[in-house]
Amino acid sequence: MFPRSVSVLNMTEMKRVWRWPVGVAAILLLLVLGLMLTAAYWLNANRDFLAARLSETLGREVSLNGELALGLSLHPTLVAEDIFIANPAWASRANLLKLKRLELQLSLLPLLNGELVVKRLLLQGGDLMLESAEKQGGNWVFAAGKAAETSDVPSEMQLPVIEKLQLVELRLGYQSGGAMPKIVQVKRVEASLSATGELQATAGFDYHSVDLFGRFSGLITAAGISNTRLDLKTEQNALHAELKGEQVTWKVTANSSDELSRLIGAYLPEGASADLQGASRLTGSGLHFLDLKGWLRNLYGFDEFTVADGSVKVAGGRVEVDLDGLLEQRETRLQFSLGESQQTFADAANWPLEAGAQTDSDRLTVTGAIIPGGKTVTNLTIRLEGKELSHLPLLKGKVPKTGAFQIEGQVFAEGAQVAFTGINAKFGGSDISGALTLHLDQVAARIQGGLQARRLDLAPFISSKPKPQKAQAGEKKAPQKGLLDMPLEVPWPESLALDLKLSVKQVAGLDLPLQKLKGHLKIDGNTVGIGGLQLRLDGVPLRGGLQMKNGERLTADLTSGPVALEKIASRLGMDENLGGDLQQIQLRFAGNGGTLGELLAQGELRVETSAGHIVFGKADGSTPLDFAISRLQFASLNGKNVTLNAEGGLRSESFNLQVTGPELTTLVQGKPSLPVSTKLTLGKTEGALSLHLDGASGKLKGPQSFSIHCPSLQTLSKLMGVALPETPAYRLEGEAMASKERVVFSKLRAEAGKSRIVGDLQIGLQGDRPDIRGELRAEVIDLADLQPFFAGETQPQEDLSESDWLFSGLSLPLSLLTHFDMNLKLKLPKLVHRNAPVGSLHASVDLSAGELHLNPVVLKLDSGGSLNVTASANAATTPPQLALQLKVSEFDYGVLLERLDVTQDVDGSADFAMDISGSGWSLREVAAGLDGHLVLVGGKGRIKNQDLPFKLKDFVGTLLPQMGLKDEPVIDLNCLVDRLDFNKGVGYSRSMLIDTAKLTIAGAGEIDLRDETLHMILNPRPKELTLVSLTNPVKLEGRLHAPSIKPTKLGTLKTIAGVAAGVANPAYLLLAFGDVGVSEENPCLAAVRQTEVAAKAKQGVGGLTGEVEADLTNQLDRFDRTIKKVFSPLEKILGLEQKQKDESKGEEKPQVISPLLDFE
Repeated sequence: MFPRSVSVLNMTEMKRVWRWPVGVAAILLLLVLGLMLTAAYWLNANRDFLAARLSETLGREVSLNGELALGLSLHPTLVAEDIFIANPAWASRANLLKLKRLELQLSLLPLLNGELVVKRLLLQGGDLMLESAEKQGGNWVFAAGKAAETSDVPSEMQLPVIEKLQLVELRLGYQSGGAMPKIVQVKRVEASLSATGELQATAGFDYHSVDLFGRFSGLITAAGISNTRLDLKTEQNALHAELKGEQVTWKVTANSSDELSRLIGAYLPEGASADLQGASRLTGSGLHFLDLKGWLRNLYGFDEFTVADGSVKVAGGRVEVDLDGLLEQRETRLQFSLGESQQTFADAANWPLEAGAQTDSDRLTVTGAIIPGGKTVTNLTIRLEGKELSHLPLLKGKVPKTGAFQIEGQVFAEGAQVAFTGINAKFGGSDISGALTLHLDQVAARIQGGLQARRLDLAPFISSKPKPQKAQAGEKKAPQKGLLDMPLEVPWPESLALDLKLSVKQVAGLDLPLQKLKGHLKIDGNTVGIGGLQLRLDGVPLRGGLQMKNGERLTADLTSGPVALEKIASRLGMDENLGGDLQQIQLRFAGNGGTLGELLAQGELRVETSAGHIVFGKADGSTPLDFAISRLQFASLNGKNVTLNAEGGLRSESFNLQVTGPELTTLVQGKPSLPVSTKLTLGKTEGALSLHLDGASGKLKGPQSFSIHCPSLQTLSKLMGVALPETPAYRLEGEAMASKERVVFSKLRAEAGKSRIVGDLQIGLQGDRPDIRGELRAEVIDLADLQPFFAGETQPQEDLSESDWLFSGLSLPLSLLTHFDMNLKLKLPKLVHRNAPVGSLHASVDLSAGELHLNPVVLKLDSGGSLNVTASANAATTPPQLALQLKVSEFDYGVLLERLDVTQDVDGSADFAMDISGSGWSLREVAAGLDGHLVLVGGKGRIKNQDLPFKLKDFVGTLLPQMGLKDEPVIDLNCLVDRLDFNKGVGYSRSMLIDTAKLTIAGAGEIDLRDETLHMILNPRPKELTLVSLTNPVKLEGRLHAPSIKPTKLGTLKTIAGVAAGVANPAYLLLAFGDVGVSEENPCLAAVRQTEVAAKAKQGVGGLTGEVEADLTNQLDRFDRTIKKVFSPLEKILGLEQKQKDESKGEEKPQVISPLLDFE
């Protein structure tokens, strides 16, 4: 498009145009590089000159030992290394500041307007130590040199703007008056200060960091910074400070202890907070804090300390603190002083210390001195006394009231050891002394020593549980941590170890006396242990130890010496009923877990004893139950149900007891219902009990189910100490409900063989004696099940001698009747003997204050007849009184004997009446003093002699031949009447009559129950006159259990008259029967009539003389009328109507007929 020459020209021109700027830039770049190299060269060449000018300006020697560099730009940067600023001569070390590296970057343009803007300031690897002395002041105050006097720097200027401040690895310290310096290690700080005074910083100290935000303002003058204001805050803490003149007023608000701890580099308790204000002023010799007001909360055990007025003075060699305010709402004054004003801390050989705290009732005094040196020595005496230990701020709400207290001791610290000696503490009833040493020369501090207590009173610390507070309407109940959630970790700092030997002579305030307690307590890291533990608990020695790893594992092992159960029984109120001893009891536990619940759920607990015996029942005089214990163990394994197992023997019978309870966690937690089941095996007897306990109170809850099973009562013979018969298996079961007022048994069911009894009982517990009331009902009672209690010999036992006594001399358990009262109804509607029905029975039992009454007892027999009994026993008298009234009507004993499987060869019926009484402790004593009478009237019957039971068959077989009769296979009984009158144990029978088809027998004599002997005459008379010469009277005498039978003879002159007398005597004897009635057709009356007819027939054939006939007829007439008169009132007793009246109402009373028989 254009000519080629034009194009070449244009290209040439363009090269010329661009060559000049590039050259200028190159020249400028070379000039800048040269200036920088020249400036750096100049700075290093004039380094000593610059150091001298800075020393002259500050009035303090400044050393620049490292390289200097200057980076020129719009933001020139000055770099200096190894900078030293010297201290004044009085300071403790040569240099105020050692700085490894300094980088200062400025902005040039703001300088043209007179403003100082620092883009970046880096201080790295520094060591700054600020010191103050009473006379010299602070080492940070510089004396102005000549340069300062001729300087053109304005008189005042605003604080510079610092866009970025970096502090890296700095060590900042402060030391006042020769005291130990306070050091802060700064890892890294980044901050900025804007033109408007906005300040932001992130500070990192040893192992923590804090973000700071705030505002800073002030003026820089030749004299320093003035009119400065600082507002600084973190997330939850704030500081406001103003510098006006020489005084700083400030206010601090701290709401986060964690953040404040990180800020100041010291530990503060969780929840600590503060709101303080005051003023600070530098004095010529130190620092003065004044007008202090505000409050501190939750600080090292103090809930709140309100400062009303206070001051702190730090001057030269003395620090003074004086605060007035309220400590836990109590007026308190705190005073503290350290050092002497005449000497600085550095010059003084020792620093006297005095401190005290005073309230209206308590006082703390600390006196002593601190001796500085290579190893600082502290020697203090501390005394604390007051009216109530629980009022002390650190203990308020944490311990109960103990009364006046006094605690004193000495503290001696040298180097890394602090000794607490002469410790003496008295509070409540406790008296404790000892000595402790704190070792600080190891990784973890360690407290070592021993404490001894002549008496340790725990009564104030064992108080009843506070009553639960009722929640207000609408108020939500705060959730509470359960006992099982309680952590096992002991709140103990890992940096402190404990090694103490403890000794207590007497521990008071417990239900059981605790004496001679010794042990070795060790806490090291997270392990707590008590070794060598020894003590005596109510005289029983215990030894062992335990160890716990915080939140991990607990092990315990305790072993006792011999344990006398009498002491335990005495404390339980059972000293008269419980005794014995256990040779040794051992407790072992091992488990893992961070809480009590985890520990119990995963742990193994065993309490064992291997030998001993337990005795129950010593107070009532009976033979006690002595359990020989071969093994007893209580266990809870890995959270399973707790178990109790016991093995041993009782009266030569082995026993085994197994108890299963709830899980140990639920047992400790106190659940509302805790199930417990018990199984007991005693010989062949088995028992079971199931119940529920209230976990909170430990009382029984709800009904308890129980059952007892035994194959036979005979298996309990050894246990009871008496020979018990072989019986059918029995079982007893039911439910029981116990309360403070009564024990109620319900759903009772007793089974023995075929017999079954059910019912309900209630035992009252509020009176002087238990009161038993209720009703028992029998579904069926099989008398065969009771027969073993009354069975005698069924066959001869030649190798076994019989007892000499029928009535036992063993004491009756009548004293038991004084131990309880009773009102019981018995209803037994179905009495059977195996499969044969017997009848029904109902009875009422009443017992009160030892007086027992059975009234009435009514037995109705299916075979016919009824039995009415009234009985009483008074055990409150000495000896006990007993009485019995019994009446039987129309009793068919033949059917009953058959149904009872006694014999099938006896038929007949009878009426029976008894009214007896006596006194004594045994049946033998009662029989020996018996009073009253027995009446028996029997009707027609039949006895087959060949099939009678052994003893009765033998007796009849011996008796009949002695009477002159042959052994009759069948005896037809017409009647049997007898009456025994007892007086002081002797029974007189003057009225016995036995009438059979062939024989009439009259009897008389006595039975002496005092020695159980018999003296009786039986006079037989045949009904056929041809047999008169063959019959003879017999004499029964000897012991009741084996009487002898001997024949006797009649007088020869009265033989013929005795024929009529044999008939007359029985009728005469019937005069005594007024307790039972007989009808006119009574066989005994018929026997008299038959004899009369026989006598007249004999007369008709000339067998009798007329004189004898008249006498016999006259006597029989009188006997006939007498019997009618005798039986007349008896019919009324039996409810029978009199069918015939006396033949002559005006007839004279018959003469008394004397017996005409005379026995040799």
